[in-house]
Amino acid sequence: MSLFNLFKRKTSNDVDVLEEKKETITTEVSKELFIEESELESEDGFESKKYNLDKIYAFASKDFEEKGYDDALINPDYSYSNDNIKLLKYDFQILIKRAYKTYEDYIKDIEFHIQSRSNAGLIDTVKLLETTLIKTKDSIEEVKVIEEDFFKETGLIERVSLSYKRGFMRGLAAMSDQILDKNV
Repeated sequence: MSLFNLFKRKTSNDVDVLEEKKETITTEVSKELFIEESELESEDGFESKKYNLDKIYAFASKDFEEKGYDDALINPDYSYSNDNIKLLKYDFQILIKRAYKTYEDYIKDIEFHIQSRSNAGLIDTVKLLETTLIKTKDSIEEVKVIEEDFFKETGLIERVSLSYKRGFMRGLAAMSDQILDKNV
């Protein structure tokens, strides 16, 4: 019998029932489903996707011990450890270079706004922009100090290296402990 109902024409009553079901099924779609909201600006006013001192410090303050430990368990060769430390140093150097680029671009924007707002006679806005320019130049000087320390292999990059090495040594020791724990 249901085969015959399949080809049966829908009556106006059936359409009304379908409309009622459609209204009850409809739900409100939130914007969180399609749009990922994140903190777009940090304290310095830079977008979070931009590279600045915060990104450099965040990288340097990471705990690389766990990575070193895991790497030692995967490949206990000490040359593997040295290669991974080099990669971490290259990543750190990339952050420094990107921070320079971000700050340089930001300075160009600020200088443009200082000039145009000065022409418009907005004295308070110009003073605020000049203060921001000074802070940005101070940040560049701090990045220069970090870069100098990087080339001397002191400071933040030394912290990254030591953290990784400590983890790698712990991983090697854990492997040896496992061997010693075996009863032969």
